[in-house]
Amino acid sequence: MIVKKLHELRHTPRHVTAPNWESTRLLLEADGLGFSLHVTHLYAGRETHIWYRHHLEAVYCIEGEGDVTTLSDGAVHRITPGTLYALDRHDEHLLRPRTDMVCLCVFNPALKGREVHDENGVYAADAALIE
Repeated sequence: MIVKKLHELRHTPRHVTAPNWESTRLLLEADGLGFSLHVTHLYAGRETHIWYRHHLEAVYCIEGEGDVTTLSDGAVHRITPGTLYALDRHDEHLLRPRTDMVCLCVFNPALKGREVHDENGVYAADAALIE
């Protein structure tokens, strides 16, 4: 059985920060479950371009509100607490938090640990593992 505490992981390499967000990675590839699970805080007013070419992601909004715009069709989806969105087609999108947001995110395949978005909004397929 795996037991982890969010507040304890925030002081380890599993807590990853970027200009627009910070993410505590509760489960990673090394945990052996085939998916990763993260609690991500997104900062109000900071747009993030995202395009997971190598991963599928499901996002459940716990707190805050914002918009997700899919770039393929320009559709805007309002995200509020209790909303789930899944990027089942490697959807390139813009995430625009209107307020600070807290989301629970699941990735398949599992992230290795230190991934951050590159200039195209992509997480690399060969990121470094967190030991």
